[in-house]
This record gives sequence, structure tokens and C-alpha cells, in this order.
Amino acid sequence: MIFLKKFIAVLLSAVMVFSLMAPASFAVSGECNCGVLPTIYVGPLGNTDIYENPGTAEERTLFRPSTETIIGLVVKLLPAIFGSVITFNLDVLGDALIEAVNDAMGAMALDGNGNSAENVSVVIEMPTETKHGKGEQYYFHYDWRLDPVEVAGQLDEFVDYIKELTGHDKVNFRASSMGGVVTLAYFNEYGYDDVDACIFQTCPLLGTDVAGDLLCRKVALDADALLAYATDGYPPFSAGDTALWTLFNFLYYSGLVDVVLFAGDIILETLETRVFDELLTPVFGTLLGLWSFVPDSCYEEAKKINLDPETQAGLIAKADYYHYNIQCRADEILNGAVDNGVRVMIIAGYNIQRTPLVESMNNHSDATVDTKYASAGATVAPLDGTLGEGYVQKCNDCGHNHLSPDGVIDASTCILPEYTWFIKDMLHSNAHDGIMEMYYWFMYSDEHYNVWSNPMYTQFLQNDKPNLRVIPMGNFAQGAVAPEYGEGDSFYDKFETYVMPVTDRIFGFLDKCRDFIGL
Repeated sequence: MIFLKKFIAVLLSAVMVFSLMAPASFAVSGECNCGVLPTIYVGPLGNTDIYENPGTAEERTLFRPSTETIIGLVVKLLPAIFGSVITFNLDVLGDALIEAVNDAMGAMALDGNGNSAENVSVVIEMPTETKHGKGEQYYFHYDWRLDPVEVAGQLDEFVDYIKELTGHDKVNFRASSMGGVVTLAYFNEYGYDDVDACIFQTCPLLGTDVAGDLLCRKVALDADALLAYATDGYPPFSAGDTALWTLFNFLYYSGLVDVVLFAGDIILETLETRVFDELLTPVFGTLLGLWSFVPDSCYEEAKKINLDPETQAGLIAKADYYHYNIQCRADEILNGAVDNGVRVMIIAGYNIQRTPLVESMNNHSDATVDTKYASAGATVAPLDGTLGEGYVQKCNDCGHNHLSPDGVIDASTCILPEYTWFIKDMLHSNAHDGIMEMYYWFMYSDEHYNVWSNPMYTQFLQNDKPNLRVIPMGNFAQGAVAPEYGEGDSFYDKFETYVMPVTDRIFGFLDKCRDFIGL
């Protein structure tokens, strides 16, 4: 009897031990059978605030600067602006501007080895929620100033953490903007085994000309580009947007923008060298995250202008490694992803005026990243132009038509032409519900979809943001039936129908007036 009691006690103890072990075993074994892999959102530049002295009484935000900080900068600069006007000495403004911005953000600079000051960092809390169904995502926060290869190591650790947290042996990536840079570095350094699907959403896969032009000091101002940039960013989708759209057009046609840009040209001519030498190069010119955006066409020129081989050898080595081993090998890395079973979708926006501060302002873009770079190699006409009548696509190996119906893009030259989509009028990293539905279609499936798989999501799409949808522009697969779409029902549709015909006539007349007086 005593033996039986002991035997039962031992048996119950064993059952209790195994029952306690079971949840832990499940959490790390990759045995979740929900059928939906967890998605990691690899966010853009500026995705995480940068702090000086985080967690102490002296903590302050370096980026993004608070409203209080911005107001403080304006307060500091106002006396300098008046002083420059009164004394006709722009160096008064230059002194104040350089000192104020350095005080606010100078601590963000990296040292000669590409390392941050120890008291400057991001603050990251690891997720604990295990829910990972459709539409759920885990946000990967990182210090975007640092070497993307270093950040890729942190992403690798985050992938392992999410796999253990959710009980899956693979994850999906949705990489946005700079997140694509980090993801390319991750694939290069850690391979493809842990990733099932990856969406590159408007990412500078081959760089962006705004970074290259700024580091090469190719700055330019243009009133027409400024108006287009402002109105592309705030089209009349709502009453509030219409107010901004009206304001921008008023400022332009009244000549006030020209007055401001005239003053801006004078300031640039006088202060450009000082601002670059004393502020932009010593602070922002040290950030390896920004160096990863510089296209190959101007990379060495930018290095020669901004970096010192003697005092910044370590920083240069890190910048070179990313540029030459990752950006310049993007074709090998992306093809390697597909060859290793990763389902890849590349999204590029176009038909939007890019940042009107640099010489390359007339590239097609999503307002931030050039279309040719976000698409990893498309041949793209200049903004407001076409590839020309009778243009023939450059690559015909696949036997498919990769020319956009509007004659602007030849996608046949992309690294992955079968897996690259273009969304006309899509703002940078701005994915509304309709675009997200496209992502869900692609991501939450076992199929290796491409631009011919679904007549709703052809290679070239028109963004219909007011009605939260994308509309195929053409290039359907053989035998596919074009989907039918009802008329839009939004503020913008009414504005376009009833107001724009009138404003087009007015603006056309005002354009002729501007041309007549030489503006």
C-alpha cells in the first residue's frame, strides 16, 4: 500500500513537471498551427526617437525635435533674421542658425569610427503580445543613424525573438523606406531561411538622389517644383486639404513664393559653404544611415567632399561595406531571395514631384525616393515627360510587356521585373486600406504571386486614395478579365468634376501672365 502511494505520488509529480514544461516547449518549437505567420514591420528613417541622456533627469529628444524645441529655435533665430536685414550681413543669421541647430541636434553625430556617443541612443521596448493574425505586425525599432549592417544584426535577434514569442519558424517582412536598406543588409548577412515573404514598400534599394545631391552640395530652388511638391502632397481630398491646396496656389500665383525663393537664393549663395562645412557635414554627414541612401553614381564624389580618410577611417570602412557589398550587389541579394523561396514584392510610387531642394528635383518619385531606385532599376522618363513615341522596352527575355500604359516607365530593366509593382500618385510609405489589402493578398498566401497573377493588381496601378483603392491601368495577363469598378464617391471626385475645370482655366491664364513677366 505504501509502495502504491509512493508510485502514485511520483507519477503525479512527473505529470506536473511535464505539464509545466509543455508551454515553454511549445513557445520555442515553432509548432503554432494558426496558419498565419507573424509580420515584422521594418520601419523608415526616423522610425524611432533619438535621445540624449535617456532615462536620466537630463534626458532630451534630439530627433524628432519636440514642438517646444522647434519654437525655441525660431525664437533664437528671429533676432538674427532682423539683425541680418538691418545690417545687411547674412553671417549674423548664419552664426545663429549653425549654433541653434548644433545645440538642438549636434549630439546625434557619429565619431570617426561610425559609433554613437554613449549617452545618445534610442529607447526600445520589446513586444510581449503573442497575437499575430492578419493585419497584426511587430514593429522593429532601431537607431537609424547607425551602420545598417549593425542594425541588421539587431533585426536578426528580433526575428529570433518573434519566432519564439509566436511559436513560428518563419516570419514575414514589410520593409518601408530605410527599412528596405536594413532588410537588404539582413539578407546579405544572415540569409533567407527565416523569411517567407518580404514587401519592399517605396524603399531606396539603390539609393535616392536627394541624399546624393545634398552630400555633393547640388542644391537648387525652383518655384514651379515647390508648388508641385506642395500640391502633390496635399491634393484636395477633403475640405482641409483643399484649404491647403488653395493656400499653396495663392502663394505661388501671387508671387510671394518667388520673393521667398529670391531671398533663399541670396542666402544660399552667401551661407551655403558655411552651413555645409560647420553644420551639415560635421553632423548629418557622419550618419551611416544617410550614407546608405547615396546612389553609386555619386558615392565616391560625396565621400571626397565630406569624409576625412585619416580621422574617419572607421566610418568610411563601414559606409564602404554597405555600399559596395550590399547596395551594389542588390541584384544578387534580391535574386538570391527569390531563388531561396522568399516571396518578394517591390512597390514603387511615381508621378509625384520629388524634394524641390536639389538638382535632381525633376525625377519621377513618391515625393521622397526616386522611382528608378525604389523599383531597383526601372527606366523612367523625366517628370511630365514620356519615354517617347515608338519606344521599345530594353529587355525582352521574359516575353512580357513591361511598359507602363502612360509611356513613362520601362520595368523590364528592373532587377525583378516580374515582382515589381508601380503605383501612380502613391506618396512615400503611405499605404491606405486599399493598398494594405493588396499586401494582405500577397503576404497571407503560400503562392508565389507576380505582376500577372491577379487582374486587380497588375504591374501598373492608379492610386485612388479618396476611395481607398488601387485601379489597374492595364498590362493584363493573357486571357485575364479586367475588373469593373464603380464610380468614386468622395470629396475629391466632386472637386475634380465641378471645380477643377474652372481652376484649370484660371491657372492657365495666370501661368501665361507669369511667363509674360518672366517668372
